Amino acid sequence: MKKFLVLIFIFTFTFFQAQDVVPDSSSAKLSQDFLNKLDSLGGIDSAANAQMKYNKGVELMDLKKYKDAITLFDSATLYNNVFVLAFFNKGICHMKLGNLGQAKNNFTLLLERDSNYHLAHFEMGQIYQQEGFVEMAFSSYNKAIFLYDKDYKYFYNRGVLFFQQNEYEKAKNDFSKTIQLKNDHAYAYNDRGSAFLKLEKIDDAIKDYHKAVEFNPMLSFSYNNLGTAYRKKEKYNESIRAFNEAVKIDNSYYVALNNRGMSKFSKEDYNGAISDFDMCLKLKPEYSFAINNKASCFIGLEDWDKAIACANKAIDLNENYTYAYYNRAIAKEMKRDLDGACEDWKKASELGLEAARVYYNSTCK
Repeated sequence: MKKFLVLIFIFTFTFFQAQDVVPDSSSAKLSQDFLNKLDSLGGIDSAANAQMKYNKGVELMDLKKYKDAITLFDSATLYNNVFVLAFFNKGICHMKLGNLGQAKNNFTLLLERDSNYHLAHFEMGQIYQQEGFVEMAFSSYNKAIFLYDKDYKYFYNRGVLFFQQNEYEKAKNDFSKTIQLKNDHAYAYNDRGSAFLKLEKIDDAIKDYHKAVEFNPMLSFSYNNLGTAYRKKEKYNESIRAFNEAVKIDNSYYVALNNRGMSKFSKEDYNGAISDFDMCLKLKPEYSFAINNKASCFIGLEDWDKAIACANKAIDLNENYTYAYYNRAIAKEMKRDLDGACEDWKKASELGLEAARVYYNSTCK
C-alpha cells in the first residue's frame, strides 16, 4: 500500500486594516459662539466663514453623517481654497461612503496645496492598495514614512502590502517597526509571525503568535496560526490546544476545525479527525479540502469504499483537485482496481503532482 496520504492544511493570514485617521481639529477650531457673534455683527471674513463651515462639518462627521459633512466641507473650501483639513476630511468622508475616486480627488487637491501632508499620502496608499495599484500604493506609503516616520500605521500597512507581494523579509521588518512604535499591536505580532512562518523561522513565529494572543486574547485566527506553526514542528498536542482555543472563541471557524482534524490525523487519531472534518462540513458543506481529508482518514482506517466515496465528492466539487485523484488512486489500488488507480494517477500527474507521475510510471507502465 502506498503510504503517501494527502491532506490539505489551510493557513489563515488575517490582516488588520488600519482605520482612517481624522486629525484632531480642536487646535484649528475657533469658538462657534465667537464665530456666530462675528457673523451677527457683519464682521466675519472668508477665512472665518470657512472655519465655521469646517467646524459644523466635523460635528456631522463625528455623527457619521458623511454626505452632510461633505456639503459643509465643500462650502469651507469655497470660502478658503487652501483649507487642507477640509480637503482631507472630505476625502475621508468619501472613503467611508465607498467613493474612492472622489476621495482620491480630494487628497490630490490637498497635496497640490501641501505636498508634505503625510496623512494624505497614507490615505492615498490605502486607496491604491484597495484598487490593486501596488506600485502607486508603495510610492504613497514611502512618501508618508519619509515625511513622518513616527506613525505605526504607515509601517503596518506597508508591511501588509509587502506580505501580499511575497516579500516576507521586508514585511517582517515593517511589522517589527510597527511593534517598536506600538509595542502592544496584536495584529502586527500576528502578521510578523506569519512572515516568520513563510521564512521557515517557526520558533520565531510561535513566539509572535503567543504575543498576539497575549495582547488580544480574542484573536481566533492567531490561535489558528499558532496551531499551524506547532504542527510544522510536529508538536501535535500543542497544535490541537491552539486550535481548541480558536474554536472556543469562534465556534463557526470551520478552517480551524479542518486544521485540528489534520493534527489529529497526524497522531493517527483517524476517528477524531473525521469528527472534526464532519463538524467543519456542517458549517461549510462544500468545503472540498475537508472532504478529501476525510478520504485520507478512511485510507488510514483501510476503509477503501468510504475513501473512494469522499474522493469522488471532492472531485465533483473540483474536477481539478489533484490530491483527491491521488487519494482515490490509493484506495482503488488497494481494492485491486489497478486500471482505475492508474487512470487517477495519470490525471493527477497531468495536473502537476510529481508523486502521482512517479507512481504512474513505476506501477502502470
